[in-house]
Amino acid sequence: MDTAITRIEAEVAELTARIEADSDDIAALNKRGVLFGQLVKAGDAVEDFNNALQIDPANAEAYYNRAMAYVHLRQLSLAIEDFTKASELDPANADALANRGMANYEAKHPDLAVRDAELAIEVNPKHPQAYAVRALGRAFLGQEEPALNDLASAVNLGFDSHTLGMLIKQARLAGRRAGE
Repeated sequence: MDTAITRIEAEVAELTARIEADSDDIAALNKRGVLFGQLVKAGDAVEDFNNALQIDPANAEAYYNRAMAYVHLRQLSLAIEDFTKASELDPANADALANRGMANYEAKHPDLAVRDAELAIEVNPKHPQAYAVRALGRAFLGQEEPALNDLASAVNLGFDSHTLGMLIKQARLAGRRAGE
């Protein structure tokens, strides 16, 4: 583990030198932001993505990556805004739609999570996370059979069955509590 962290930190140092030499290097800002995320430095990641977006306000990758950093910071409304912008700029980005769905689910908007998952499935019918998100939303809403069908689809497409099963149980409980 320490060697992986050391490698990432060395890469961050190289990218920092590149950025110091050329502050408009969007690729370096995006890459360093992603690495900051891996080092659990989401605030630093957001700063790099902000800088990249100042240079290129139409950079879908920077919006997507900043949204992921906002998720780690539990700033879900900002994450949802950025996932939306990323999907507007890159309509083929099913990951942005599926992750927006997950952010909506975590923000206690299961109906929006289902909608986003369905949009992601339209873009990529073999996107396991989209089926997982839709399963969570449906389980929260008490739609047991469709949730189980989505669970099966997600697992068949490679999503970890144990993890998803535990999430579905939590969604069911949360949905029941919300209905009380």
